[in-house]
Amino acid sequence: MPPSATAYAAVSAELALRAGDAQAAASPAGLWFDGVPITETRAFPPEPAAQCWVYLTLNAEIALSLPNNPALQRLVQQPRVRVSVDGQWLWWALRRKYPQQPLVKLSGSDLIYQLAAHCERYQRRLLLLGSTPQLNARALAKLRQLHTSLQVHGFSPEPYRLDDAERTASAEAAALSAIRTYEPDFVVMGLGADKEQHMALELAPQLDGHVAGLLCFGGAIDMVSGQVRRAAPWMQVAGLESLYRVWQQPRRFPRLLRVLRIVPRLLTGGY
Repeated sequence: MPPSATAYAAVSAELALRAGDAQAAASPAGLWFDGVPITETRAFPPEPAAQCWVYLTLNAEIALSLPNNPALQRLVQQPRVRVSVDGQWLWWALRRKYPQQPLVKLSGSDLIYQLAAHCERYQRRLLLLGSTPQLNARALAKLRQLHTSLQVHGFSPEPYRLDDAERTASAEAAALSAIRTYEPDFVVMGLGADKEQHMALELAPQLDGHVAGLLCFGGAIDMVSGQVRRAAPWMQVAGLESLYRVWQQPRRFPRLLRVLRIVPRLLTGGY
């Protein structure tokens, strides 16, 4: 069952209450969306820290999943989390709520290229973790073509479902082993939002001092591979990219219908 508006508000209120006086520290930019701190508004990648940070790109679908996603609820309360806005609708809403604050839409499908350039320039290692083995290999080839001295590797865990605890634990153990083998500075995760958040929550504490950051970038690896194409820039700016994705992948239509439930809240400022 989809979360009701009451459940959504209750979770948001609880997150805000837990944050308390620590809000300013959690969100240096002072931007919040339903108890989630928007910490990354312009610069990328985040500065190195003692902890392995976890980077989330917040869109409407992820925001709507908050009441029913314990891993996400726990993750956004941790000081290691870094959050940017990855959705034109959310960006419009936050620009209206915080008109004086600088805010750039930072999408995983764009940031993956910036991260590859950063890694090449500063001789950092990059691991692409996720997608299918075939698409992962195509994404590696593309990034190596663009950045000839980039140190980048790939790993695709066996398919699994989060409701299968044994397979989930096996996939996360395999991912941890791959990370320790390749010793990357940054790990781009392309497993789907729920799996990425769960894996990041489990693995990040074990990577403190070894990996700078885990980046939950959803379909970015598939996009780099060429399997999925970005919408034209004018469609992105107009907030129509979701429709373009449905045109490419009709199976996403139910997801679009679910996401549309957030529109009235964005229009009324209920966030």
